[in-house]
Amino acid sequence: METSTTFDLSGKVALVTGASRGIGEAISRLLAQHGATVIVSSRKIDGCEAVASSIRENGGKAEAFACHIGEMEQIEAVFAYIREQHGRLDILVNNAATNPDFGPIVNTEVSKFQKTVDVNIRGYFYMSQYGVKLMAENGGGAIVNVASVNGVIPGDMQGIYSITKAAVISMTKAFAKECALMGVRVNAL
Repeated sequence: METSTTFDLSGKVALVTGASRGIGEAISRLLAQHGATVIVSSRKIDGCEAVASSIRENGGKAEAFACHIGEMEQIEAVFAYIREQHGRLDILVNNAATNPDFGPIVNTEVSKFQKTVDVNIRGYFYMSQYGVKLMAENGGGAIVNVASVNGVIPGDMQGIYSITKAAVISMTKAFAKECALMGVRVNAL
């Protein structure tokens, strides 16, 4: 993999959630192309390893680590792994999300509500919290939260998902305000 000259991320460690396909996979590939060591993370190790292996086959640096961001033990495990293996984290991309409910907001089941909140709000919050702490130990870093237009204009029949994405936008602003002095930039896309 030829490293881009646009910007150099050599020596940087990046963690991308929801990276086994779609936007997360594309972001992982781009970060690796620019020289970062990418930890490809998602719920299932097979999908993570397929992406990480492909990045390595193309000359990039990537590792696979299964992490369901709706599970606190798994969040703790991925950060323990990063600390042990790399001693640093420079980039965190919170991309993993869930949208198990499609229908009238008044019919949202408790289980679907809880799953969406656990992943899309609590997961992003604690991933960011752990990320900021590790980044600050090494002079700073950057967090990118993948939000959605649904966080600004709720999608039809996607009530709880839209609510959680609005929370991601607000959470991003709160983390950005407090963490800037720690050398950590926090943005949403």
